Amino acid sequence: MKKLVERLLPDTVASRAIMVLVAALLAFHLLGFWAYRVGVESLATAGRDRGLAEHIVSIKRAIASAPAGQERDRAAHDLSSASLEVHWSRVSLVLGTAPRTERTTIMEARLKELAPELAAESFRVGFADDGALGSRDADAYRHMMLVSVRLDDGSWVNFSSSALGANQNIDWSVIAVTICFGVGIVVVALLLLRWATRPLRDLAIAAERFSLDQVPQPLAENGPIEVRRAARAFNTMRERIQRLVTERMQAMAAVSHDLRTPITRLRLRSELLDDEATRDLIDADLGEMEAMIDSTLEYLRGGVSSEVIRPIDLASVIETIVDDHLDQGHQVSLTGLTSAPVLGRVLSLKRAFSNVIGNAVKYGHTASVTIAEAGDQIVITVDDKGPGIPQPDMERVFHPFVRLEESRGRETGGTGLGLTIAASVIQTHGGLISLKNRASGGLCVTLTLSKAGQGRVLSVDHASQTPAPTFRRALRG
Repeated sequence: MKKLVERLLPDTVASRAIMVLVAALLAFHLLGFWAYRVGVESLATAGRDRGLAEHIVSIKRAIASAPAGQERDRAAHDLSSASLEVHWSRVSLVLGTAPRTERTTIMEARLKELAPELAAESFRVGFADDGALGSRDADAYRHMMLVSVRLDDGSWVNFSSSALGANQNIDWSVIAVTICFGVGIVVVALLLLRWATRPLRDLAIAAERFSLDQVPQPLAENGPIEVRRAARAFNTMRERIQRLVTERMQAMAAVSHDLRTPITRLRLRSELLDDEATRDLIDADLGEMEAMIDSTLEYLRGGVSSEVIRPIDLASVIETIVDDHLDQGHQVSLTGLTSAPVLGRVLSLKRAFSNVIGNAVKYGHTASVTIAEAGDQIVITVDDKGPGIPQPDMERVFHPFVRLEESRGRETGGTGLGLTIAASVIQTHGGLISLKNRASGGLCVTLTLSKAGQGRVLSVDHASQTPAPTFRRALRG
């Protein structure tokens, strides 16, 4: 349920603020309209009751001053109006035995309060719907309020009104003005919120474009204090990451230099050995040590390179790698496109594809490389006939220094960095890499890159060197 609510809610801060503002305005306007309606109806009811009381008193006086008989009856008709009908008769229109209801009691008290003169008179109040007329003339006076006031000679002045209790019509002009007022507030609030949240958008863009191989440009620290603090923290974090990576690269460069010197001396000394088998074993060990140093440096470099991004023919790069393996007697084939233009760094891409094809040859003994085109993407697949990778380890093999073969012998080789470096390079170039076991046996590695002019080069998470969420989703797919 919580996930469903989160999915239905807007994603941006501005849209959520607008939603809250609209909800608040709607509640405020509904409450205000209800209060307005209650106030208007209260004022209208008070004015109507006061007018009724005054009319009853004045009409009663006018009829009482007229001679009894037809003159009083004529005067009553002359004083009638569309909302108040007046009759003079010898009997009360409201029966003395009429049931007293709550609204009858309230109206009677109200009239006595507004016209104190009626308090000393004998008058009756009733509603036809409540049985004030009994069964006589009930249909003629349906939905009417009835008031009977007795004169000094015992005759009665009877009043009937249908306007009392009538509902007020909705004032659509007030609703229209309210709606226009609310829309105006929302529009102004939207513009102000977009202006206020612009620093947040700039922060998000700066975080997405963050790359170690670019000249750092500090993010402007403006906007509200919370946004300024976030921008300041981001600038500080970027400086720390840049400094950390630089120091790490310098340390590793120094270590690699110090290691290469004794390795070179050992190579020279091994040449003096008469035992050729021992000399070959020593050379192999030294070569393995150099390969480990190179792989570790490449991993720590994390895609950072001074090499210029330029259009290259990826098919030619892969063909060079395949030719190298063929020269070494490996079973490697290349099919598909003969030209695959992409934007990137030649050396980095060559290292990535060398690692992938090399793994296929090492663990699958053969490698079938296919270059294809899918829309604006270049898709390279590398198939082998090896044992494949267990499904639970499909993602783990991209982690640094992870090897599924734990013996770490020279025959199986490697440092556990080949796929990590390949994934880092491919992701740096805005591409994807995924693994899948083949139904016929072996592993299929799929690498996807945008054609030249179709995509942009992205940066990777150099601090953690772990695949980003998009990359992880590709692996799971």
